[in-house]
Amino acid sequence: MSDPRNFYQPQANRGPGAAVQPSDSEIKQGFASSQSETTPALFAPLKIRGVELKNRVVVSPMCMYSSVDGFATNFHLVHVGQLAMRGVSLVIMEATGVAPEGRITPNCLGIWKDEHIEKLREVVAFAHENKAL
Repeated sequence: MSDPRNFYQPQANRGPGAAVQPSDSEIKQGFASSQSETTPALFAPLKIRGVELKNRVVVSPMCMYSSVDGFATNFHLVHVGQLAMRGVSLVIMEATGVAPEGRITPNCLGIWKDEHIEKLREVVAFAHENKAL
């Protein structure tokens, strides 16, 4: 059985948010003027050194204050995951304390112990499955 989280049909394995050229039927129906129509810059891929973004939609880091003892929770999976599923190409995770004393609040995300890695890895894997970085 396939993963129920993968409910969309990716275009050329690029995922949501990737620019696609209009089909002949879309042109005939008047949804697009031609296949040579230029893609708006926002939806054009962008390469920065060795990293290629599928579009230029980037979410900057936010402080979400939703951790427990520095651990990422399902909130983080849903928060980052829904952005990835909607086509954002790059999500920058929130401020993450490398020591408990370095956090803004006791509910800020942390990565000062190895046990924090597991849930963060799950969040990142889901974003990658949905073609976001």
